[in-house]
Amino acid sequence: MEGNLDVHPPGGPDHRSEPGPAAPLLGTLVEVQRRTATVCGDDGSETRCQYSPTIDLAGFSNFAVGDRVTYIRAGTQQEAMITGILPRTSKISRPGPKDRISQELILAANVDALVVVTTPQRPDFNPRMVDRYLALAEIFGIGAIICMNKADLEPSLPAELEYLATVGYPVLAVSAKQGLGMEELRSALEGLKVVLSGPSGVGKSSLIRKLIPGADPGVAEVREGDGKGRHTTTSSNLYRSGGVCIIDTPGIRELGIRGVSKKELAEYWRDFRPYLQSCRFRDCAHRNEPGCAIIEAVASGKLPDFRYQSYLRIQESMEE
Repeated sequence: MEGNLDVHPPGGPDHRSEPGPAAPLLGTLVEVQRRTATVCGDDGSETRCQYSPTIDLAGFSNFAVGDRVTYIRAGTQQEAMITGILPRTSKISRPGPKDRISQELILAANVDALVVVTTPQRPDFNPRMVDRYLALAEIFGIGAIICMNKADLEPSLPAELEYLATVGYPVLAVSAKQGLGMEELRSALEGLKVVLSGPSGVGKSSLIRKLIPGADPGVAEVREGDGKGRHTTTSSNLYRSGGVCIIDTPGIRELGIRGVSKKELAEYWRDFRPYLQSCRFRDCAHRNEPGCAIIEAVASGKLPDFRYQSYLRIQESMEE
């Protein structure tokens, strides 16, 4: 009869086919919140996802910007959801809050290098700060690049940075404000996933805005009274443009040296390593022991005193 057409497939309405589960996609976390995260798929699209309750985070502590994940997009019968997390190649972390089960808080995952941002002034150049971040990069097993921003205020490199360049750390002088040296910096970061580190006021956010068109991290002016800046980053974000990929994360300034003993610390001073096997005592802490090859190298001018003083200060600050 007209108007009474059977629209069910053969076999009747009880056997109509249902769509199967969507195939998982691959992507990278670019922003992480407590209950959701934004995934940038390998196809370039961004998706806000929930976390699957079936994921076992015991070996990962927490999701972090830079993590590689599998996820599914939203459909008629499902929400967008992260379904799995891939093994990390590297991480930057700090101790977790005392009220949390996790003893480690991952700040950034799958990082290739730490970019240590410093300035000749406003705020004043601090070689011990640079040495601390270089040691952290060595401890995390990632590369390190030194970027002296605000080179328009003083174009010549401090002697300490000239020395660090001789032991294998790339050093670039740039000015985000004037645009000086930015193409050289971009080339150095090409193909790397990096985290910018350094104290407030050195221009990390300004560098990101120059390197990543459209990025809009917070920017704070340097205080007139003490030449220092204010923290502006409140949540971790990943910014990328072409082959440049930058993770901006809060808490990077407060990173302390941990996971190594005071006697192991010298192994993470790249220029100390050739002398470590020549000390009289195998457990030498390189402070006042007789026959210490590090102390002798400093006395003879083979190692600069500023590096040794940084080592002593950091060693003193470490917990037993």
